[in-house]
Amino acid sequence: MPADNKTADKTAAAAVKDAEAPEAATAPATPAEPALAASVVSATAKHATLRYATLRIAIFVVSLAVLWGLVALTGHIVTGNGVLYLMMGALLVSGVASFFLLSRQRDAVSVQVTARAEKMTNRIQANAALEDED
Repeated sequence: MPADNKTADKTAAAAVKDAEAPEAATAPATPAEPALAASVVSATAKHATLRYATLRIAIFVVSLAVLWGLVALTGHIVTGNGVLYLMMGALLVSGVASFFLLSRQRDAVSVQVTARAEKMTNRIQANAALEDED
């Protein structure tokens, strides 16, 4: 990975951390707060993928329920291919909604994946260097 991308990724990671904890930047830190803040950020970063996936599923289920309710209000009964069409509509609606509603969570997942890929790349390079020394 070029140096420019690493710098950009580190900047993005710092921006996400700043966006998640704006109170920490303005409030004076006591001795117990840095450890607590670090554990909160660690827990938040650790479960970013799980949180994002759960929220995407929840938005899909809500979209499906709303569309089903709208169809039921018209007096139609959903059977056969109607269920498939409702699910496709809910998928479309939830995709658009999550694009706008889950941008912060998507950024957190991106930072998490980038950090994990960087760690794995460093580990592979370290192992390759050990093999070269033998």
